[in-house]
Amino acid sequence: MRNKQHVKQNNAEADMTPMLDIVFILLIFFIVTTSFVKPVGIELQRPVDNPQIDKQSKNARFTIDQSNAVYFSGRLIDLDQVATNLAMFAAKYEITTVQIAANENSTHQTLVTVMNNIKDYNNYPIALTSH
Repeated sequence: MRNKQHVKQNNAEADMTPMLDIVFILLIFFIVTTSFVKPVGIELQRPVDNPQIDKQSKNARFTIDQSNAVYFSGRLIDLDQVATNLAMFAAKYEITTVQIAANENSTHQTLVTVMNNIKDYNNYPIALTSH
């Protein structure tokens, strides 16, 4: 018998598919968990479209007479129109204080209603003055 040398061929192949799966999973993980930094830029202060017109400062004045009639700047108004009249006044003037002059014979409920309507419109400071 002859001695035959058997030459073994090494046909070892590496399957790269699982390694590629792991690489893609790691790539996706790093992309998802990366925090992006917002680039620092210069902040610009743009001019406003509607420049504010300087208004004259003025006090709004409500008067309550002995029969519980409410007057605003000398004009008779309904109790429900307190906020409306105050809004029209605020459109023309900058309100510093809302003055209320109540007659000593008027009811407390009328005064409180006027004050509540003023506070519901805006939180202006209210001053109680003498008649």
